[in-house]
Formats: sequence, structure tokens, C-alpha cells
Amino acid sequence: MIMRHEDTAVVHVRVMASLGGWWKQTGDAVYLRNGIIERIGSTADVQAMASSRNAQVLDFASTPEATCYPAFMDSHLHLDLYGFSLLHVNLNGETSLDGALERIRLAGRPDNGTWILGDCWDDELWSDSPHRRQLDDLYPNSPVVLNRKDYHSLWLNTAALKAVDLWNSRPFGSDLVPCDADGPTGIVRDAAQDWAFSRIPAPRLDERFAALHCAISKLLSMGFASCCSMDYDIFPELQALIPAMSEEPRIRIWQAVGLANLDAAVSLGLRSGFGSDFLRVGGIKAFADGSLGSRTAYMEESWPGAPGNYGYHTYESVNWLADRFRKADENGLWVWVHAIGDRANRETLDAFEQAGVATSKGHAHHRIEHAQFLHSEDVERFANLGIAASVQPSHLDLDIGKLKTVFPTPHPRSYAFRSLLDCGVELDFGSDAPVEDPDALKGIAFAAFRTRAGELPYQSEQCISVQDALTAYTVAPQSSVGLFGQRGNLVEGQDADIVVLSRDILGDNEPLALRSTQVLATIVAGDLAFKA
Repeated sequence: MIMRHEDTAVVHVRVMASLGGWWKQTGDAVYLRNGIIERIGSTADVQAMASSRNAQVLDFASTPEATCYPAFMDSHLHLDLYGFSLLHVNLNGETSLDGALERIRLAGRPDNGTWILGDCWDDELWSDSPHRRQLDDLYPNSPVVLNRKDYHSLWLNTAALKAVDLWNSRPFGSDLVPCDADGPTGIVRDAAQDWAFSRIPAPRLDERFAALHCAISKLLSMGFASCCSMDYDIFPELQALIPAMSEEPRIRIWQAVGLANLDAAVSLGLRSGFGSDFLRVGGIKAFADGSLGSRTAYMEESWPGAPGNYGYHTYESVNWLADRFRKADENGLWVWVHAIGDRANRETLDAFEQAGVATSKGHAHHRIEHAQFLHSEDVERFANLGIAASVQPSHLDLDIGKLKTVFPTPHPRSYAFRSLLDCGVELDFGSDAPVEDPDALKGIAFAAFRTRAGELPYQSEQCISVQDALTAYTVAPQSSVGLFGQRGNLVEGQDADIVVLSRDILGDNEPLALRSTQVLATIVAGDLAFKA
């Protein structure tokens, strides 16, 4: 249970604020009152205020390098999926098929017909291919459904394929439901995955509550006070669960609404930003294409080694997208579009331009989510159209290997953070959790250094500074949801969302120091929500 205090003093810390685009120390203590930053100054002055008002005092004198920053915001994660990934069978990081099967076996789920769910397998790390028969050997009776790490493919056993009507029924081609001589292989991709999900029993409310609680607890332990949640089909459940958590530590959630619900949202009069301090309507979430890992991102040129495969797009036409974007914008709804391939990004920008929308109302922005492959002229179009780039630097942890394998000649604008910044595009950083850990320090390290242990940086010309990466987790994403000047910075009068780190990361010139930094405390709306 959270301990609420009207007044809290944080002392013996470096207090860092973004002033004129540069991070500077403005004091060594901060005083919080009723969820607002009331005073930034010296420890002596703030301690005197705390004493006169009987305030809670958080003293970090035992950690001489303790530093306060604005609490992090994850601009793109899947809160529901992430929570369940913490409860399901988890195959993250497993480097062999045999190891994955052993991890599934050790999870000890009974073979009694109950659904068995799991997450984060990655066949890019395996020398053997997954097949339904391997799961059948473990579970001949219970349906098994395992999400690939990019959440654009599933691995199912025979019981699951039959349960979701993908065994004999063939509504999809062999690209989305591959088959061999014995029937479906058990791999199900993209649109066929959506078909499968629609036939899997929904979790009970108590199960969803447990998953949400796990996700929020982990996020708070990593210094997050806000997130944009892309699981757009769980708004009703969140409306019930978030108020029920009023006595527990919470984060501020901006919840996406699915594009299929745009007309309903407009008819109900919903607007982006409607809601409470801890649950607000976010953007309309649309999809333009697939993913890198599944080779379904929509590309200008065919995927190397796969002539004729350009990936695929999910929209009827650019005109159709433009109509949807225009309707959302005219009715006060932001647009958040998943686009990974260079052609998907180009045509999404075409649709924004055709719709005649630029910077959204209320100083917020429409966004393209991921924007992994771009052409140079399209980088400039982001800036000209006022579209923010909501990107996930931690994806580089695994994607560096994929990029080197798939593109013998590097794609010139993959993860083009420096190019986007140089053109004046707002970068909003996130994790896409559970695809990657929602670890802001890991994200900052990959944005600034673009390297894995023992390797040279990947396209080092796209590295950005630690200062800029910190801004992309704090000031910029709050601006993207219309809260510039209210939240996302440590300035008197702003909302008291704060992370305390074990050291000042701004001078780091190598990733190991960044990654070894600890989160000492997270404060949300002036309340201590996590303490190490």
C-alpha cells in the first residue's frame, strides 16, 4: 500500500533540469507539496521547510552521487501483454530450440486441456526451426500458444491450431499459415495471428488485475511514472482496474484506442487527453505493416534473399488512411501509426500530408511508431509535417544482428535517430515491452552508443548524445501528449514525477556505466511509489 504525504522533501541529491535544451543542476534538494514541485534549492533550505511542515524526508546522503531527473515515460509499450509476460511461460533470451522446450517443460503446466500461454521465443537465435510437433510431444491435450518476441508470429501446437480453426480451415495463405506435407507447421503470422487471438478465451478480470499489478510494479522499479499503452482492446478493463488500485502505487497511463473504434470514439465525443490523472485517452492506434523479425515490414525494395517479397501493408489505400487521419484530427484525437518498413513510413507520411494535418491540437503530436527504415527525404517530411517519431532504441539489442544478416549492405536510414533529431523531429523513446525490457537506461545506452558488448557501433553516425536520449524519455514524450511545461521536467510548479538514480549519467561515454546505474526511488504525483 502506498504511503501518501502532502509534503515530501528529497535532500542530498543533484537536481537536474532541462533548461534551453541543456541539462543542468539547479539545486541539491527538492520540496514537493500536493503533487507539485514547490521548491528546488539547497539541502539546508529544504530541510528547514520539511521541519516546519512535518514533511516526509527522503535523504540520500548515503549515496553521494544520487541524482534526480524527471521520471521516465515509456512512449510505446503493451501494458497488458507485458504484465502477462511476467506471469506466463517466458522464453526471452533462450538461445536454442531444445532450451526453449526444456524451459516450457520446467514451467510445469498440467496437460489437462487448459490453455498454456507463453512469450518471447526468438528463432533467430536458434539453429533449428520451431514446429507444432515439438509442442505436441509436451502437450498433446492442452492448447499451447507462444508469442514470438516481436509479437507478429505465434507458435502453436496441434490442439491450439484446432481450437482456433486453423487446422482444416484455410482463411489465410501459406505465407501467414505455413504448411508442410502433414498440415500447418504451427507458425502463424500477423493477420492469422489476430484471427487466432480472437478465438482464445479472454483472461478473467482477476487475472488481468494480477498482470497489471506486476507490470506497474516493474515499471516503477525502473523509474517510470508514465506510459503510452498500445493494448487498445482493454480500455474497459483499465477503467475498472485503475480506480481499484487507488491505494497502491500507480503510473500514469495514456491508453490507445484501436482504429476500428475511431467512429465509435467520435460518436461518443472522446478526445485524446480525456480521463483522470492515472488513465487518459491516448491516440488512435493504426497499423501500416508488419515487422523486421517476421520479414513482413512493407519495403520499397524486396527483402534481400526473398525476391518478390516486399512485406505487406494493412491499409486499403493511402486515400483510405488519409480519410481516417483527417477524421481523427478533426475530432481531437491523435493518431499513433505502427510503420516499420520504408514504404510503410513513406505512405503513412503521404496520408498525413493528404489529410492536411500537422502538429496536433494542444501542442501534442501525431506520431509514427517505430519508424525503423526511412529514406532521407522522408526524414525531413517528419519535421515538415510536425509528426513525432516514437522509437525504441532497445530493439537494437537484437536487431543489430538481424540487420547485419538481412542487409549485407546496411540500410542507410535504419534507426535514424541522429538524422531525425538533426531535422528537428521530436523523438519519443519507448521499449515496446514485452518485446524488450522497459529499461530506460538500456534504451539510453543503445541510443547513445548503438553497440553490444565486444562489438563496434552499428551505423555510429546515427548515435545521439546521452543528453538528447534523456530528453527523449522525459521532456519530449510529455510534450507529445500536450503536457510541455506541466510534466516531464524538474522545475518549480511542475508535476512531481521524479526518478532518483545512483549517479549522474549525463557525462557517461560508454554503455556499461549507464547500464550499471541503479534506480533508488520513483516518485509519482508527489508520492513515493518505489524505493530500492
